Amino acid sequence: MTVVTSSSVLFVFVQSNKSIIRSVIVIGCMLASGCFNAESMIEAHRAVAIRARLEEVDLGEFHVSLPQPAETTAVAEIQFHAFGQVANRDLDGVKESLEKNGTQLRHRLLLATRHLTPEEINDPELTSLRTHIVDVFNESLPGAPLQSVGIYHFRFSNF
Repeated sequence: MTVVTSSSVLFVFVQSNKSIIRSVIVIGCMLASGCFNAESMIEAHRAVAIRARLEEVDLGEFHVSLPQPAETTAVAEIQFHAFGQVANRDLDGVKESLEKNGTQLRHRLLLATRHLTPEEINDPELTSLRTHIVDVFNESLPGAPLQSVGIYHFRFSNF
């Protein structure tokens, strides 16, 4: 006797009654161990993906005058517009915190930006500036939600 299951494409050749019972038990165990609800697994995966999706939050425009030695009359200034990326689940909390603590966050960011070295300012990727922005905002926001920072229209003027 030949037993064929369509889900596992298993061929069992049985010679006696004892082996029929064993074969049915083996096939039943194989089928039972593979049972799952595909739709519920897909929905759970979608829910996680939606919650993990990153959203952009406008962090504002900044015009920062950099400190210069006293003997020079030159003025150095950095201008940039920053945005942060936060998980969708954190978006409302971040926006609320930015509205409440916006002035304090801007002040802390201006201080951190003034400590940049000329080499850090000239970095094409602006890695140090981005790191400072993430650190300042995540220290002030609950749960450190800021994942990354992007910068629009960066300009460094030294005149």
